[in-house]
Amino acid sequence: MAGAVQFRILGDLEVRRDGALVVISAMKVRIILASLLLRAGRVVPVGVLVDRLWEHDPPADTRAALQTYVTRLRRLLGADAAIHLRSGGYVIELPARSCDLQEFDELLEGVRISLERGDRSAALESLRAATALWRGPILFDVDSAALHREEVPQVQERCLEAAVRRFALELALGHHQAVVEELRALAAAYPFQEELRTHLMRALYRSGRQAEALKVYRDVAALLRTELGLDPGPELRAVHQAILLGESMDDDARDDVSASSTTQCQLPPAIGDFVGRADQVAGIVNSLATGGEPATVPIVVLSGVAGVGKSALAVHVAHQVRDRFPDGQLYVNLGGGGPAPRDAPEVLSELLYALGLLPDAQPHSVQARAAAFRARVADRRILIVLDDAADAKQVAPLLPGTAGSAVLITSRWSLDELPAAARHRLQPFSVAEGISLLSRILDPSRVAGERPAAEELVDLCGRLPLALRIIGARLQPRPTLQLRVLAKRLQDEHRRLDELAVGDLAVRSELAVGYAGLAGPVQLALRRMGLLPAESFAAWTLGAITDGGDGERDVEQLMAAGLLEPVGLDLTGQLRYRPHDLVALFARELAGREDEEVTRAAYQRLLDRFLVLAHGVHLRVDRKDGLPPDTLPDDIEAGPVDIAGLAADPGAWLRTERSQLLFAITQACRLGSYDKAALLADMIIPPLSIRGGYEQIVRVRGIVRDAARAAGDERVASRQASSRADVLLSLCLDEAASEFEESVAVFRRLALHHELVHSLTGLAFARMFQGRPALVHAEEATTIAYATGDRDDIVLALRTHAETLVLQDRPAEALPLLDRALAHAHTIWNTDSHRALLVRKLDCAISLGKLDLADSTYAQAREVTDAVDNAHGLGWLLVHHSRLRRARGDLPAAMRDAREALRRMVEAGDPRGVFIANLRLAEALLTGGDSRGATAVLHTLLSTSDAASVPLLKAKAESLLSQATYP
Repeated sequence: MAGAVQFRILGDLEVRRDGALVVISAMKVRIILASLLLRAGRVVPVGVLVDRLWEHDPPADTRAALQTYVTRLRRLLGADAAIHLRSGGYVIELPARSCDLQEFDELLEGVRISLERGDRSAALESLRAATALWRGPILFDVDSAALHREEVPQVQERCLEAAVRRFALELALGHHQAVVEELRALAAAYPFQEELRTHLMRALYRSGRQAEALKVYRDVAALLRTELGLDPGPELRAVHQAILLGESMDDDARDDVSASSTTQCQLPPAIGDFVGRADQVAGIVNSLATGGEPATVPIVVLSGVAGVGKSALAVHVAHQVRDRFPDGQLYVNLGGGGPAPRDAPEVLSELLYALGLLPDAQPHSVQARAAAFRARVADRRILIVLDDAADAKQVAPLLPGTAGSAVLITSRWSLDELPAAARHRLQPFSVAEGISLLSRILDPSRVAGERPAAEELVDLCGRLPLALRIIGARLQPRPTLQLRVLAKRLQDEHRRLDELAVGDLAVRSELAVGYAGLAGPVQLALRRMGLLPAESFAAWTLGAITDGGDGERDVEQLMAAGLLEPVGLDLTGQLRYRPHDLVALFARELAGREDEEVTRAAYQRLLDRFLVLAHGVHLRVDRKDGLPPDTLPDDIEAGPVDIAGLAADPGAWLRTERSQLLFAITQACRLGSYDKAALLADMIIPPLSIRGGYEQIVRVRGIVRDAARAAGDERVASRQASSRADVLLSLCLDEAASEFEESVAVFRRLALHHELVHSLTGLAFARMFQGRPALVHAEEATTIAYATGDRDDIVLALRTHAETLVLQDRPAEALPLLDRALAHAHTIWNTDSHRALLVRKLDCAISLGKLDLADSTYAQAREVTDAVDNAHGLGWLLVHHSRLRRARGDLPAAMRDAREALRRMVEAGDPRGVFIANLRLAEALLTGGDSRGATAVLHTLLSTSDAASVPLLKAKAESLLSQATYP
């Protein structure tokens, strides 16, 4: 820092002149200096200084006492740092780079510039210099509770964020070992700062200190659970899992650069706790300053959902640009969010009166008043803030006619009809901005002490500023109420809008006012949107449950009203939309008030469209295992939907619509259409199972099963039970076996041969892994399949028969059965069945020592698997390929295959697959002589997996463990 006088506040308060320490012993003088330095170049109001000096016990003549202390401070500082009295407060003018906070800000600006140029090394040097200025708790030797409540936390947070960014760059540039101890010390000082712990784990792991990295996780997990009753956040968990799996990890050097900009005035008071929106503030300020063509009036429109902070941002910006509009700042609330927006003549009368034209002298017609208004503001520099506009028609008479003035408009609508306007659509806060707002409203230490609960509150509030202010207002007078208690209340979606209310502030009320002002068709679209799950959707989905159209007009109107946002193109190329979380809850409440018959008819249209699309997809998918769906009814209509286009890539459509489809199945059951729900489930769930999510699929199949049972439809109920058991094979063998047994009894009685073969093979498979005799079920299934001549049944029965023989250590008998099954499989289109047969043949060939046959079989299986992008199927193939690599003596490759298989099984949520992949890894380690590594894998496996439900696998793991322990 240059200059005769130097100030340091990023730690203790220190003043030096020409290198010599200036002693300031009087605490009240120190408080004044600290307050001025934190806002250097800006006025600190007298009231703020008084509050910080005396809190609740000011002297009789506070101004005289304050002036005395300011005078003493001026004498101590001399002429190098001027303190001036300005408009109700004091301001300190500092020489350039004379305060470490100034230098800190300049260095962070250098970071931004370096990162824009792609020079991460220069950015790191600037971050190192900036964090070196931070010497501990900010102004810890200045005794003012108000100061430490109102301003210090933000500076402290900025320093901490700079440190987090610095370590992210250190790790990204490979300086892992060099920063371990510094990271450890900072993490200890800020134990609830999870990003620091994440960086420390990465640094330790990259330094070859895996055990220490895992200990960091255990320690922070224990701390969070003990102190807050919470689990570590997703980033910490992800790094922990990556370390456990032995994966490499990419360091994330994030670039979170933020910047902020700085008659008659009708503006509402400046918002003292305004936070965030740095980019929008800068953009709006620039738009107001420059406008479009030189002769035009700059017009800026701020739009967005109710409660997103449009008015707050407009007022904040208006105060920042006041000096650019010396002829005044006009403000008027147009009431456009409700059912009765203000009339233009009334508003014009108010504006004319503010400009000096008395009501008796004002013209009567709206045209004449608009002309008088334009005449009054012509050639003047006036800022006009029009808050909560209803539409462009309401705004048009209120616009100036000549350049010089500017107009700032807020509206829930985008006001696209206004020409040449700069539009800024506000999004909800980031989590960091939400935390910052809560820290302004509440004691910052309270928020920091419950940081995970505070972050959860921010998310549950949909990151809406209005909702966060309500939460802050509820928490502020109750200092003993824990944040996590209120967060738990908000978790209940049925009560959330009830909880988001205090005094006159309520999220539901704001949304209800906006709803009342919508046109009838838009109200209908919003109500029907409440029938959809809280996921993104395509326009045709909304159209199906409104008027049966394509939905494009519906989404346009909802977006214009700030109730819906586009979220990008999906995998099929369709644009998708999503409401704000709290708007979705409000829409759900509206939908719940609809007549049930009306709701059923609306949802029936959507279900029919899903069925037609699902049928087109089913004809194209490669995975058709399980029971085939029934015939599509003739009376189902698709409506205006591009079936061919959406079904062209079945996998993409299924991945895109997964949540909507599963939700549609459950809703159909609730509304009494269990038969259509079963049909949809049978068409879409088998191919969906390729990508895991088994628990959700089991739950949905169970809902359909129960709905069919309640309706007395034994056939549909048992079909769903048997299909549900297919998925339970990977989750809970005992429950799967029970479902299959019950289904076998029903299908025997009803003489449903195809369903009987399916359930018998499933029961045989369950019994295999339970370690119980199973051959009789497989043999019966084979006999029935050949008797009926159904090729799909024959392939399934032969495959299961072969698998029972393999698990009884009879691969030589199983191999011919697999070849027979493959011969039949070539005549039917079922690539997943083909893949499964080849995988089992690969297993048999390895067991028989026919490694050349195993190699060629693996090549065929890999070709089939890759052709359909079956990530889960590839995991199973790699499980067996690991065994082949081990048989070939290529142990490193065997371990790689096992670890990759393990990763895929974890992603798919397949517990049995995870178990077997771990067994293959342990076998490879043991073969390579790494008994300790194999023992660690097996101990972890047996202690963390539900091995009791798979006796066969448990016995295998225990046998390997005994070999590793006693070689």
